[in-house]
Amino acid sequence: MNQPVFVMTVDADSWSSLLQFYSIRHRTAKVEKEVSFEDGTERLLALFSKHDIHVTFFVPGRVAEDYAKVIRKAGFKGHEIACHGHDHDKNEFLAGREYQKRQIMRAVETISSAAGTEPRGFRAPCLRLNGTTLKILDEIGFKYDSSILPTFVPGYYGSLGAPLAPYHPSGDVVWKEGSLRILEIPVSVNPVFRLPLSAAWMRNFGLSWVKIGVRTSFALGLPVVFYIHPRDVVPLPKIDGVPWHMYRNIGDSAVRMLDEIISYAKRLGARFLTGSELARHHDSPEISKHSVLTGESLS
Repeated sequence: MNQPVFVMTVDADSWSSLLQFYSIRHRTAKVEKEVSFEDGTERLLALFSKHDIHVTFFVPGRVAEDYAKVIRKAGFKGHEIACHGHDHDKNEFLAGREYQKRQIMRAVETISSAAGTEPRGFRAPCLRLNGTTLKILDEIGFKYDSSILPTFVPGYYGSLGAPLAPYHPSGDVVWKEGSLRILEIPVSVNPVFRLPLSAAWMRNFGLSWVKIGVRTSFALGLPVVFYIHPRDVVPLPKIDGVPWHMYRNIGDSAVRMLDEIISYAKRLGARFLTGSELARHHDSPEISKHSVLTGESLS
């Protein structure tokens, strides 16, 4: 029987990036003191250590600059440090080619300096990118992208027709299969209802929603790719303009829920891989897809 795969990821952007998404203006220094990026990251690291799993941290360049110590610590603990753009602007990777390439190269340099290793995986801020982004990543030599969420939620996501399993994308239509070398690892949705499983949906729809999606994905032979933010697991100040659903079941409640999801996936026999591990074994000519799922030859 094939062993299911779970890829736990952390979108390591700060509280101020959420306010920017909702066009809320606050002084950065004040905002960053209100919500501790370090505390949220440390809580996640402790949970991952408890379960003895390695995960992928998608880190913006600016976060790597400001919080190099905690990013380096995550890398020392064996977690993958991947790229999440540079500024974490929601339109950062909907722009023209030269601007996008400059942002990617800035981020790679900063993240490499902070983590001590060059990122091989990418996730666009707010999961928004275009074909230009994928072509640049492919040219630079990134091994995988994980920005496609196969659903349609107005104002947030719009790749309903994308494959649910990893695929090599087209540089023209990002949610279609094509000939680029880079591997697209889609963020997971419920395979039946095509709504996301990750942190905000876990916090608002509850554990049963995520468990059903995880179990169904595994039954169909799909890897589960889940993401959470450091801000999800710490208290957040109430600020006008931030929607109510961003506050539901945050802090200790989110930690308990994530703890149960990891435990549940383990009870189903899941093997936890980083994004790079999944990409490497997916495309390796020496290792069959069966081996990826069963865990054979995974060292």
